[in-house]
Amino acid sequence: MECLYLLLVVFHFTAGCSLSGEIVVRGHTGGSVVLPCSCTDLQTKPQRVTWQVYRGKEWTEVFSADQYRDRLQQFNDDSPANLSLLISDLREEDDGDYRCQTEKESRFFRLFIKGCDLMKSGETEEVTRFSGESVVLLCSCTDLQTKPHTVKWKFRSAKSGIYNIEEIYSTQTGQHRDKVRLTNKYSGNLSLLISDLTEEDQGDYSCSVQGDHKDVRLHVKVRETPTRLWTTDPTTPSEDHPSTAVTESERIMMCVAH
Repeated sequence: MECLYLLLVVFHFTAGCSLSGEIVVRGHTGGSVVLPCSCTDLQTKPQRVTWQVYRGKEWTEVFSADQYRDRLQQFNDDSPANLSLLISDLREEDDGDYRCQTEKESRFFRLFIKGCDLMKSGETEEVTRFSGESVVLLCSCTDLQTKPHTVKWKFRSAKSGIYNIEEIYSTQTGQHRDKVRLTNKYSGNLSLLISDLTEEDQGDYSCSVQGDHKDVRLHVKVRETPTRLWTTDPTTPSEDHPSTAVTESERIMMCVAH
């Protein structure tokens, strides 16, 4: 029995951490994924573990790459045999090959990140509103689970030159300061709300995500204030201006007289 016990100890020591884990993982921009990697023997504690990503024809440690700063988390502090990696706030550039590596083995992963494809990309939508109203300029990813890392709204006034374009979101400038906001910051709905419209808001708007864009042309009409042309009902004669209209009875009497 002692020999069997010693044999098991020696086998456990020499076997070390035998890795297990899936190969293909998929995620959406703005979301999170876990690259699952763990020792088959959950009592095993590997002496060394590193996570690497393949970039520029070489493997680079993810924890030393600026691209992943403040977006990574490991689980082996609480469970030494769990070597999995959590990547948060996913971006399209996170797409690629990864590996979980101990002193003896490696496990490889292929991470696919689905980016934001704009609905009605390249089209121009015509919208008309009245001054003083609010308007929502529609723009969204085809998959609402996808949240792009950055989204920009740009504006060109109808009165300005073709090159006079200003960014109004996420930077708020000029006449749009404190007037615009996204209707939902936490999904693939990138629509822009503009409040208290004026004639100066009329023009061309563009929603852009990583080179993809959708355009909206906004027309702002000024409400006409109705004016009163009469101080009194023009069909009602006043005392100063008695009616000169001829009644039907009077017309008949005039005909008989002739």
